[in-house]
Amino acid sequence: MRSLRYRAGMMSSALTEKLARAVIERSPDGLVICDQNGVITYVNDELTTMSGYGANELIGQLVEVLVPADAIAGHPHLRDGFVVSNASRPMGPSGNVRLRHCDGSEVSVAVALSTIHDASGRSVVASVRDISERMDQERRLQLSNEALALAAERERIARDLHDTVLQHLFALGLEMQALEMVVDESLATRLSSAVDQIDHAIREIRTTVFTLGSAQRHGSFGQEIQDIVRQAVRVLGFTPRLVIDGAAELLVPANVRIELFAALREALGNVARHAHATETLVEIRVDQDLMVTVDDNGVGIDEQSIGRGNGLGNLAARAHGLGGTFDIRAKAGGGTRLTWRVPV
Repeated sequence: MRSLRYRAGMMSSALTEKLARAVIERSPDGLVICDQNGVITYVNDELTTMSGYGANELIGQLVEVLVPADAIAGHPHLRDGFVVSNASRPMGPSGNVRLRHCDGSEVSVAVALSTIHDASGRSVVASVRDISERMDQERRLQLSNEALALAAERERIARDLHDTVLQHLFALGLEMQALEMVVDESLATRLSSAVDQIDHAIREIRTTVFTLGSAQRHGSFGQEIQDIVRQAVRVLGFTPRLVIDGAAELLVPANVRIELFAALREALGNVARHAHATETLVEIRVDQDLMVTVDDNGVGIDEQSIGRGNGLGNLAARAHGLGGTFDIRAKAGGGTRLTWRVPV
């Protein structure tokens, strides 16, 4: 009976050893065992896959063969200190630890160290896990978070520019256009030049706004148009009627918006300077084209003056620059109709 128990114990011990070896060999983590001098005595299959070395190439080598070049000089000191401490500890949970591949490239790894004692003396066991994919995901997440933060900051800057600087410049431009009607010709020319410079500054800032901020904010197109119409009340003396027909918010690209807003400001300023109107209708329709009409009940435009003023020239240039057309003419019943059309 005792003999049977002894043989059963031997079989159990053998199975346990066989099972342990299978677990080690098939472990999803790399395992490397070194003696107390740092010489590699064992590696499993996962470690050879991770490093690119064969087991026969690693066994007998110093463990520094797996250490990145910039860390080799200080590694023996760290290794000796760990052996003396006779402790177990994780190493590099943040991904700062790297394993050197046989081709010189490096892999981000997490390493857990422990010491064991057997007949041959003290050895160090390192469990090595490839975390390069996790680190890559964390880097991508960090970049995404930084991009979101940058987008939010850009949106804030764009909003601040629109709500303050642009509105002040626009109001100043309209005031100066109104002054052109009551000053002598030489001063009017200087005022017209100053208005052109303000207009250029507005275009530059709008370009920045649409570059920094989201041009697709809900309501941003309609809000821009309403702001322009509201500012024009100061020089017109009445509130123009506004009609927007079509999915302008979705269909009008940012570069066209910049030119449209400047053109509408110019058109309303033109009504204020010359039309002597009491009513104005602004219609914006978007289908295959973007068509803007500014219809007033004023005295009507003198056909002989068409093409002479800087304002009308600017309106035409903005339309032609986008592949569109510009037209202004007196209406039969009185008043003037301006049509500005560009493709979208």
